[in-house]
Amino acid sequence: MTTPILWSFRRCPYAMRARLAIASAGVSVDLREIVLRDKPVAFLATSPSGTVPCLDRGQEVIDESLDIMLWALRYSDPEGLLTMPEAGFDLIAEADGPFKTALDRYK
Repeated sequence: MTTPILWSFRRCPYAMRARLAIASAGVSVDLREIVLRDKPVAFLATSPSGTVPCLDRGQEVIDESLDIMLWALRYSDPEGLLTMPEAGFDLIAEADGPFKTALDRYK
């Protein structure tokens, strides 16, 4: 299997949390930082939404930060981050909704 490619943008909070989970899991990826105002053709051909983060695993593309986090931590979770109670996942979902709305308005 080839090394997965993680398309990312340095200041995107969703890309940050995906990179943190990948680092915590110790998973190797080929990090490809992009500039959002000048998205590479290869990235646009990979990402169905045209947003970061986007993980290209060859046969599979993971286009949501939480899904990338779960993929990495299911591979290896040395800090036990996935052992949080179900309420933790509910809190993530609750924060993502209002946070994403506020982020979009700020942009």
